[in-house]
Formats: sequence, C-alpha cells, structure tokens
Amino acid sequence: MEGALERLPDEIIQLILRHVPAQDVLSAVALTSRRLHTVSQEPLLWKYFCVHNFKYWQAEHYIQRKLVAQVHDVDWKRLFIQRLQRNIHIAYLIDGIVASRVRRLQKSEAICLYGYDAKDYLLSQCKVADSADDVLARRFYSCTVLDSIHRSLAIEEWAKYQDHAASTILHDVPDSARWTAGMQLERALGAFDMFMLHDDEGDMDEISALIDSIAQQIRNDLPGISKLATRARAVALVGWLYRNNMTGLDDSERTYRYLRNCLIGRALRDDRHPSLPIISAAIYACIASRFDVEAYVCSLPSEVHVVVLAPPGVNLDGITMPGNTTTPRDKMYLNPFKSDDEVPLDHILEFLARFGSNAAQESLLGPTATDLVVMRVAQSIRASFTSFRTIELPLPQLIPYIELNRGDWARNLQPALYSMIWASIMMVPVLPENEDVRWDWQQDVRDLLTYFYEYFPEDSWLIEKYVCPMYDTFAAPTRRQQHWELPSKRVRDQIREIKEVDASIKTPRRRRDLDPSYRVRFRVGQVFKHRRYDYHGLIIGWSVEGSYRPQQAWQGSGPSETTFQPFYRCMVGTDGSDHHVIAEDNIEAVDLRGCGPERLPCEIRDLMPMAGKFFKRWDSEAGVFVSNLREVFPED
Repeated sequence: MEGALERLPDEIIQLILRHVPAQDVLSAVALTSRRLHTVSQEPLLWKYFCVHNFKYWQAEHYIQRKLVAQVHDVDWKRLFIQRLQRNIHIAYLIDGIVASRVRRLQKSEAICLYGYDAKDYLLSQCKVADSADDVLARRFYSCTVLDSIHRSLAIEEWAKYQDHAASTILHDVPDSARWTAGMQLERALGAFDMFMLHDDEGDMDEISALIDSIAQQIRNDLPGISKLATRARAVALVGWLYRNNMTGLDDSERTYRYLRNCLIGRALRDDRHPSLPIISAAIYACIASRFDVEAYVCSLPSEVHVVVLAPPGVNLDGITMPGNTTTPRDKMYLNPFKSDDEVPLDHILEFLARFGSNAAQESLLGPTATDLVVMRVAQSIRASFTSFRTIELPLPQLIPYIELNRGDWARNLQPALYSMIWASIMMVPVLPENEDVRWDWQQDVRDLLTYFYEYFPEDSWLIEKYVCPMYDTFAAPTRRQQHWELPSKRVRDQIREIKEVDASIKTPRRRRDLDPSYRVRFRVGQVFKHRRYDYHGLIIGWSVEGSYRPQQAWQGSGPSETTFQPFYRCMVGTDGSDHHVIAEDNIEAVDLRGCGPERLPCEIRDLMPMAGKFFKRWDSEAGVFVSNLREVFPED
C-alpha cells in the first residue's frame, strides 16, 4: 500500500491527506517515509486544515489577511499546531472546571484570555452528546466561559467610544466622525446580541456578513439601483426592506416590549425580522451604507426615523448645488418601521410641534450619534425587563417577553439587564473633568458590581480591564487628592477576595455529622413543588444553621419548645435564580422515578441549561439530578 501511494503524484497525495485527521498527519503519516514527510509539509495542505478545522479566530491572527496572502508567505503548519495546542490546554482546563469547584474562576479566565481561539472547542462542548456522563455540567461551564468571551468582544467594541471621546477633546473631528462616535453602528448594536448569544450563531462578524448578503440580494433584485440618485436609491432601499418584511413588527401592540425586538442580530436572523423602530432604522442605515447612501438614525421623541444626507455639493436628486462648503447638506427622512416611502418634512415638524419641541428642532432633525442610539436601545432592554417583572400575567404568558429561543428565557434574564448596565457605563465619556455625569456613572458602576458579584463572577478579568481604569480616571478629584491609593482599590480588593474564595476548599456537610435529633429529609438534586406557591424547583443545597423555631405549647400553657427545620437553597422555575432559600415545611418532593427529561415539569426543562452549574446529568431511573456538588455535600 505504501509503495502504491509513493507512486502517486504529490498533488494526489495531498488530496488524499486532506481526508486524514490532521493530528494523524502530524503524528503518523509524516513519519512513515521521507516522501510522505516532504509532501505533508506542503503549506496548502495545512492551510486547508486550518480553514476546515477552525471556524473562529482571535483577531491577533489577522486570519482574513492570511487567507488572501500567498500561501508560502504564511506558516500554516505552525499556525495549526498553535491552535491545536491551545485546544489541548482548553480541554484540560474545562475538564478541571467540570470536575471541581476549586479555582474555577482562575481556569475560566485562562481560557477567556485565548479569546475567539477558544470558541470552536467550547462550542463542541456546549453541544456535547446527551450520553456524556457530565453532559449538563460540561455544557453549562463551557457556555459560561464562552459567554464571558462574547461579552469581552462586546465591551471591547463599546470601549472604542472612549477613545473617540478622548480624541474629540484634543482634535476637531468632522461631523461624520461625531455621528459614528468611533463605532460601526451594526457592531455597536450587535454588542447587545453578544450578551445573550450563548452557543448560537449571530456574533458581530456574522451580523456584518448577514447585512452584506442582504445587500447582495438587493443588488440582484434591483440591478440598476447603484445608478440612481440618492433620493431614488434611498426610497428603493426602504421599499425593498418593507416589502420583504425586513423591518417593523407583527402585532406590535402585544409584542412591542419583547426582548428579541431590541437585538439587531436577532431581527436579521428571525424569519419574521421583528424589530423596534430604532432597530428598523439601524438596519436601514447599515444596509444603505453598502450602497453609498449616507443614512443615520434620527431619534425623535416617541418615534425613530432615518435621515439621509445628500453627498456634499449636490442635492438628493444629483443636481449640483450652488454655495460653498458651509452650505447645509440636502436631507430627507424615512420611517422603515412603518412606511416604504419618503416621509415629508412637514409631517415631522407637525409631530414635533405637538411635543413642544420647536426650540430644539434643528438638533432633533439631525443624525443621532451612535453612542446615543446604543443608550436608547439599552433603555428599551430595561423596559422589556421591567415589563417581564411587573406585568401581572401567568408565567407562560410572560416568557415571550424574554425568550429568544425555545426554553432559553431563564438564562436571558440576567444577561439582558447586565448588557444594559455595561452599555450605560461604556457610553459615558470618562474624562476627569466631566462633572455633569460623574455621580450617575458611579451609581451605574455600583449596579454593575452588584450584578457581577452575584451572577457573573467569571467576568472579574473584564472588571479589572475596563471598569477599574475608568474608575480611577473618573473618581472625584477631591478623593484623588486626599488618598494615595487608587480609587479602584476597593473594587480590586473585592475581586481578590472572590478569587480567594474560589481557590478555597469548603468544609463538607455530612448528615452523619449532625446531631442525631436532626433530620434533613430532602437531598441535593431532587425536584420539588412549593406547597404554598405551586411552582417547581431544584434543591441545590441545605443548611441546619438557624434551623430552630419556637413552638408554643398547647393553648399557651407551659414553656415554649423548639423544633428543628432545615432550610434548602433552591433554583426555581419562576426566574431561574439559584439564590432562593426555602424552609423544609414548604417543600414537597416530586416523584419522577422512571421519567425521562422530556417528562419533567416545563419549568424544570427550562432550567436544564443552568442546572449544569450544580448537576452532572438527569438520572431517569432514580428521578433526580446527579449532583456535581460532592465536594460540599458528599452524601447527596
């Protein structure tokens, strides 16, 4: 066989080697003979392995440049080996995270520092087979690390605004730079998607690619569009989007406050493309940019339009305009959310007059800067969250407010609000003398830290990278003068304490160590129903501390007695939180022996993606979740 292979041309051998696992080419094929060793060094072969084994790449690789470069100008084999070694290290760290609670944050941060180089392997673990012994834990922790990486890219995108704000202090910038605020609109809004992306498609690069593909579809449908004047081109674009249902909402009275309508990536990928007016306007502006139409979101009170500017020196119909460079540019308005034609300026002026906005008319009618668009979307996300929390409806009717994919509503609750807080922090120009917003900004930081401590401790590296330096810059000048330590020292100290707890070994809680009179009835992993409020949940821990309660003797005659009642830490189906503490009297265990996961109560099925924080898998025979908390509860 080897002799027959040796007689083949090099090109044929390379094609055959493409069907051999790359690791085998490295460890076996290349060692078989001198000829195969030589052929297996071919850069084109390793470029193929890089492209087909790894979809996501950290920006440091400049992979798009490498792909179009001459094949011999890139050491593709070295690049493949680097990625392979990183995957091996990531696999080792994930195994450690799943196996033990000790140093989970440290291991998570080590993976996050690889950035998008970690995404391919993490996605494979997020989708690990149901038959895996630790399927729930492996999926959960892989997704948790991936979520932190996604958030890092979102925050990195928003951080560009800080560079822009600093540059405007030192230099005059053109109007277009002020309006873009140092960010690309589709990426600035796509950053919100990143907080709730999990293991789904639709990151910022994929959002841009999707907009490119829509633009190409428009070119195919409207082949002469690029030859039209600005006005005709702008109207043709809004007409195409409107006819193809790319903007607007179905049943807006009922669905307006749904979280999915706030996300540009979700709107583009959904079959019905649901979006709020501001997202519809942003979609139009992003697509228009592919046709050399300068369009911006125009955010008015209670409404959002698009303002389209004519190129300098000509009007919207392509006619040269007299005047000099200071002459205002010709402009027009569109409302992609609910119209397929130009909106007359008179209609907008009448609308503003009803709001008493005549004094500020000129500023309102111009483009809205990207940082302000981001803030308005953040406010819409808060409104969705508030609607979910405050509207008095049965839970099944509230779930659509937060749900993006079937059953993911519970794990979107906290990331949605978290994204809003991060945006509020990053969209404020952090300059030492910006007194007007200093105190509001510091309150937002306090809210962020509260969320970080409680729900996202894996983001400690992001707090240290972004928030602490901003806090040092933005702290009150008097404090900087009176204290020699950095203002962020308290935050850094708290992060250090979190990491110390993460690295500590907790004392196990054993039932046999309890007083013989104590009896803890329920075990970690059991599904229960709340006796009073009728919701379902999971037991994730128990405690006997503070478990005594007074019980008066019959009719008050005689001394009071005390009875023992343990308390259980639970994850419940009402909000997906794992911070609930419930007394034993209120817990009724549900017998689910012999039930597969498909027969679990719907609330528990929705908790499955988050159950991996505490459990390895569902045991159908025993009717319980298999604990991954044996270090703390070794007998459960």
